[in-house]
Amino acid sequence: MTRRAPRLAVVAALLLTACQPNRFVTGWLPYWTGSDGRAPITNTDIASIYSEVSPFWHTANADGSITLKSSGVSLGTAVTAIRAAGLPVIPSITDSTAKDVMRGILDDPVKRANHVAKIVKVVVDNNYDGIDLDYEGFAFVDGSSTWSSTKPDWITFVRELSTALHAKGKVLSVTVPPVYVSNGVTRGYTVYAQPDIASYVDRLRLMVYDWSVGTPGPIAPMWWVNAVIAYSSSVVPVKKLQLGINAYGRHWWTKANADEVCTDSALRSADSIEMTEGPQLAEANGATPVRDSSGELKLVWDVAVTGPRGTALAPPRWTAPTPNITTVTRSANSATYAPALRLAPAGMTTCTVRHIAYYPDATVIRQRAEAALAAGWSGVAIWAMGYEDVSMYQALGGVAAQRPNGDPTVSLDEPAVSSGTVRLTGAAYDPEFDLPSGVHVTIVRTSDSGSVFDTVVTARVERAGLPTGLGPFHGFDVSTTLAAGNYRACARPVQWGGTDAAASACRTFTVA
Repeated sequence: MTRRAPRLAVVAALLLTACQPNRFVTGWLPYWTGSDGRAPITNTDIASIYSEVSPFWHTANADGSITLKSSGVSLGTAVTAIRAAGLPVIPSITDSTAKDVMRGILDDPVKRANHVAKIVKVVVDNNYDGIDLDYEGFAFVDGSSTWSSTKPDWITFVRELSTALHAKGKVLSVTVPPVYVSNGVTRGYTVYAQPDIASYVDRLRLMVYDWSVGTPGPIAPMWWVNAVIAYSSSVVPVKKLQLGINAYGRHWWTKANADEVCTDSALRSADSIEMTEGPQLAEANGATPVRDSSGELKLVWDVAVTGPRGTALAPPRWTAPTPNITTVTRSANSATYAPALRLAPAGMTTCTVRHIAYYPDATVIRQRAEAALAAGWSGVAIWAMGYEDVSMYQALGGVAAQRPNGDPTVSLDEPAVSSGTVRLTGAAYDPEFDLPSGVHVTIVRTSDSGSVFDTVVTARVERAGLPTGLGPFHGFDVSTTLAAGNYRACARPVQWGGTDAAASACRTFTVA
């Protein structure tokens, strides 16, 4: 028996209307999701947590012009729905050009100016509230060897586009792949020059997903999400940052037994699965979802395929039932989730295919949103509208739920100093919101008030003795190494949007 998700109108209304949530969710609306994608914004309760919508409809061409990926009629329907919900319309543009084409446009002042003018014209002619750049080609297609030469041209392009859009009273959003620090090494897509474009953009969206693509694994492990948040928070004003969250997962198949004959090319493939399809895959194949160390849900099941060697064998097909999770009727979404295998020639053989799927649920989506908001980020961006389950909105509505009165509170323990290293611990919480607090920790020299340490951490450490109802995870713990001298350390809670709360706690200490 196939489980159906609860009706959106009933469940979401009960949860969301009661708590008067804040608006902190951006949604990408792909042209291919149709009414499925528009469903959230046609539901008043869910639309109330959205801050803006980006129709994923436009593409940049080799001549610098901008065209639609789908019909203007379809786009018009989507834009009408977005505006009817009272939300800003900030469409996304992709650079679907061939290798080195966009790099050539960015490098040529005349071509670049023409491209800027084309973008501004699209925004003004359609009365959009702004534009979102989702230019991935010059990073993914061109390759990292071109980054050093492309990076300054990209910075110039963003600056020139920002100037032109702001002159028209329009918003510039830029969507980029992430950068993070691991073992002291900066990794990721540094070509997008986050620190250099930060002053020009109104918001910067980080695509924190696709950690695993070619091989089975989580789409966005939580340790990586936290690392991305830490890096971008250090180089971009946090009020401009949005965390991209995936409402999809992936399904891989591989050989289960090393001694069986299975052609690798038949096994190295993956399907994207919508968030709604994870539980359906589990039920259809008798697999039990297990929460992986990454935070995501993992499914594993085996399928034995037998037939003549050299024959393309088609394992059983699974067709996704029609989900009914919103106030509008979702279209049927069928797909084949088992591979066709071409086995080695001569005789009969059996190949055991191991299926592995990772997908997010409401728990991990909430965890990611909490981490971003606790660091002061302005919100999250969902890829993509039409993939989500109602449980996602229940989770995000819970994050935004206002709680009775009260100002942010912070405490700072006596610093622990040992061999030049100072460790600062304490607790912070905001009684108005059901999420961990961000904490802005600073250290200055008492002799000259010169800053020697300045960071934002998330108060997610277990901490006893907090008010009833907050839960234990509101502590923070941070260390740094200092030269000998006298210092003053202070901690302040970070509010949504990146501003420091008025509350503060300070301690003086000496490093011998």
